[in-house]
Amino acid sequence: MTYSEYLDRVYGCFLGKTVSGTIGAPYEGVKMPMELPFRDEMIHTMLPNDDLDLQVLWLDVAERKGPDFTSADLLERFVNFCEYSPGEYAIMRKNFKKGILPPYSGSFCNDFYREGMGCPIRSEIWACLAPGDPARAADFASRDGCLDHAGESVYAERYFAALESMAFVDRDLPSLCRRALDYVPADCKFRRLVEDTIGWCGEYGEIRAVLRKILFRYGHPDCTNMFQNMGITLASLLLGEQDIVKTSMMALNCGFDTDCTCASAGSVIGILRGADDLMRGYGISDVRYVLSVRSERRSDSVFDLSEDIARLGVAFGVRADGAPAVSYDFEKPAPFGVSFDYDALPACGFGESCGLTAHITNRTGQAACLRLSLTCPEPFHPGALPEEIRVGAGETVSVPFCVSVPADARVLMEKNVFTLRLSGGTELEAAFGVAGAAAYKLIGPIWRTEPEATTEKLLADGHTGYGHLMRASTIQGTGTDVVRHFHLNFYPDLDTAFVTPEDAFCPLGRERSDRAEVTPVSFPEDSFRLEDCFGFQGPCTAYFCREIVAPEDMDVFIQLGHSAPYTLWLNGEQISRRDCCDTWVSENVHVENVRLHKGVNRLLFRVTRVNRDAKFDLLFSYGATCAEQLVCLGSVNPACFE
Repeated sequence: MTYSEYLDRVYGCFLGKTVSGTIGAPYEGVKMPMELPFRDEMIHTMLPNDDLDLQVLWLDVAERKGPDFTSADLLERFVNFCEYSPGEYAIMRKNFKKGILPPYSGSFCNDFYREGMGCPIRSEIWACLAPGDPARAADFASRDGCLDHAGESVYAERYFAALESMAFVDRDLPSLCRRALDYVPADCKFRRLVEDTIGWCGEYGEIRAVLRKILFRYGHPDCTNMFQNMGITLASLLLGEQDIVKTSMMALNCGFDTDCTCASAGSVIGILRGADDLMRGYGISDVRYVLSVRSERRSDSVFDLSEDIARLGVAFGVRADGAPAVSYDFEKPAPFGVSFDYDALPACGFGESCGLTAHITNRTGQAACLRLSLTCPEPFHPGALPEEIRVGAGETVSVPFCVSVPADARVLMEKNVFTLRLSGGTELEAAFGVAGAAAYKLIGPIWRTEPEATTEKLLADGHTGYGHLMRASTIQGTGTDVVRHFHLNFYPDLDTAFVTPEDAFCPLGRERSDRAEVTPVSFPEDSFRLEDCFGFQGPCTAYFCREIVAPEDMDVFIQLGHSAPYTLWLNGEQISRRDCCDTWVSENVHVENVRLHKGVNRLLFRVTRVNRDAKFDLLFSYGATCAEQLVCLGSVNPACFE
């Protein structure tokens, strides 16, 4: 490959990214097939798109750090230079603020968005920095994807980075789609999606038929879920005959995350055909990109951006005849490096421990004896840590240890950052975080039969059985339906206040009613299911009582997910209620303008399970949605309620 060919393919990639992304952007989130016609203006106007935004930030990092950039380098750049926080971006920002770094930043508290499109749409820069080297491109993509995703979405970014890398040297698109599978696990769900989509395209040859198959097997209510969107992207590529307009319009008219499906497909077509071919074939001129992040590129020209990437590719080792001489002063890694692994979740509650392993790497040419010390925030206690270790030249030594929270500690904050200090052969500080689990007093489960049965009612008017209660039933159906429901099911009551505020926040064990079990529980992540709390299986109501500690008076927002009815009170005022069941997402409900007072605030969360599914999520943020989430709050130990 000559340098001019290399640059033309890189330019084609990002020209396709911007043009096709603009085709899809106005219709993002329409979750249905469409029949939109192509209009010339669709390819001549650029709209902002996070598909490109973050890749520009990654270029900034790669120019400074070189090919040895780390996931932490990328995440730090995102936090400091990107202001918006939709979905998984908000979660990785929150985790970073708590000292929880990749790969845990992409998995912790991210059970809804971890299989989103946020990272597969960032694959192009890695392919362009490693053309014809799919293994290297996939490795770069892995460092990126784990910032805000885990598992399947990371596999999808690896796959597309490998496919796009091979597209620089091979134009056989069906072959590329199959060969890129070498860079994802053999038993993953994403691999099955790719194999199914390739098969359906061969069998049906028509996009609507393939879309039906994709949604039947992989459909998801979130328009940004990766599975359906990667299937749409692949199907459009395989059926679009390498025509960028035809391919993009196929992806667009399938709906869902249309800016991403169109942009990813356009990038592949751009690499395969090159910019000159696209510009001649479709009358496209160099477009100006629009960013929603802070970056000081030399211009907003897609060509200039592509040229910068190609020059960096040469510095990364791309071999291209006629390449210009380039010189980058990449930052050298520190002589010693430290990373941390958690034994389980990076979180801890009252009376619990969090196990970790510190991996200390010596990048120098000499062995070193290092002294270790650990600084813990209150109320954590450090476990045993060796006072000194020996690390050979080029060696990595792993040091297991733990930190714990006393059972009688009064307050546990959500953000807890620790500092491991190394001294002797080097002077180095490395920080890591452990999230404080949200602590509640649980009262429940509570239920009643339908119709409500009490001892008084059973004995009223000389009755000695339950038959007479059936006349008061509100259950729909025949008399047999009513009786069998009475025997086989429970009835949760949405309106009865089983627990008073006095009971909710009184000291443990001093509740005035023996109607339900009372026990402390803690949730390391934002979401929980009732089945995580007790083994009772029927419909029921449960009360979760939390004393939240705020550092100052604050006006905040609450993002709340629910699959079953709930009512939420804060400081005695009802602030949210839903009587419906919903498909759980991490933000079904947005509660605006919530006032937290400095010190202790009392939150009472009554949840009702009406069937087998009862999942909830509750978090605080600075905005109603797509906003940074708070990490400054804490929980009072339920054993210390007064």
